[in-house]
Amino acid sequence: MPNCAAVARQAACYLGGAAVVASLAVPHAAAAPGSGRQVGATQVRCSAASLISAIKTANSGTGGRLALAPHCTYHLTAAYSRQDGLPAITKRITVLGNGATIQRDASASGRFRILHVASGGSLDVRDVTVRGGKVAGTQELGAGILVQAMGNLNLYRSRVSQNSSGRNGGGVAVMGTATISNSELVANTATFGGGLVQFGSISRTTIIKSQIRYNVARFDGGGLEFGGGTALVRDSHVDHNSATSGDGGGGIYSGADLQVLRSTVDRNRAGIISTQPGGGGIYNDGSLSLRDTSVSNNTVTGSASQGGGLYNLGGHVTLSNARIIGNSAAKAPAGVWTDTRVGTLRSRIVNNTHTNCQRSPVVPAGCVK
Repeated sequence: MPNCAAVARQAACYLGGAAVVASLAVPHAAAAPGSGRQVGATQVRCSAASLISAIKTANSGTGGRLALAPHCTYHLTAAYSRQDGLPAITKRITVLGNGATIQRDASASGRFRILHVASGGSLDVRDVTVRGGKVAGTQELGAGILVQAMGNLNLYRSRVSQNSSGRNGGGVAVMGTATISNSELVANTATFGGGLVQFGSISRTTIIKSQIRYNVARFDGGGLEFGGGTALVRDSHVDHNSATSGDGGGGIYSGADLQVLRSTVDRNRAGIISTQPGGGGIYNDGSLSLRDTSVSNNTVTGSASQGGGLYNLGGHVTLSNARIIGNSAAKAPAGVWTDTRVGTLRSRIVNNTHTNCQRSPVVPAGCVK
């Protein structure tokens, strides 16, 4: 959801061309045992109770560094508090995962997220899989990880997978700041923002050398949804995500100030039921810059669907050495639909079905119709 005003009809917001990188070498997020400096870290035995105790101790002091048992699976069988599986992070805490997994156990009673960074807290997560969180309710978000306003998350060489939110942010929800690097957001589900959702005018998310794939949103923002603030996606893949029945944005749905650099938005799908239909790859009504980026082989379905690659509704878009190719839509245009001028530099919009830009209210300069 791009901003509270733009999605008031959908739901209540919570708190308010030529050389394009076609294939990026993104390191797999699997953990390397013993990675990271662990001298002086608190060793956390392989049990949920030990992990809870270690976080509580760190919160009660000035923070700390926690080293998880190598390759351990920490099974959370009940909520620690409300819809949190572990104590909320209120200080500066580093979790050295050593290939460990923290997950909501299949037999767990009730719904709860895995990690929660409270306002004023800072969490550095390395070499950890965060899996299976579930939250419900219109004011709940971030089934895997929730970052509150004035909170901070650094996620490195980690995987957030198979988390499910009844509303916003299946994998990660950001209202503060987050940096996600060399990591994966995979197979998460939500109504808005399957992989990640961001809210708030001062929120900021940076995604570097990461993979956002196979996430599903029931309405919009299959992979990523930026509802405000600023965001950067760099040297990353956003692929095989879907938004099944909403306004679009199978890969990315943005109302933020978003830059996508040296990345691919590929093979995403959106199903359209609204009167503003489009964006199999990207839906934008904010400020969007695509640089050295490929938006390809995305699909938007529905009888009125347009803009299989990019659908821009009143936003500001610049394309620099970008390629929008091989996208499809039920109605023309399939490449780019825009109602405002698009700035283009050395970019290509070709081989889209039906048409590249023909029947767009505004045809981008240089686009072969």
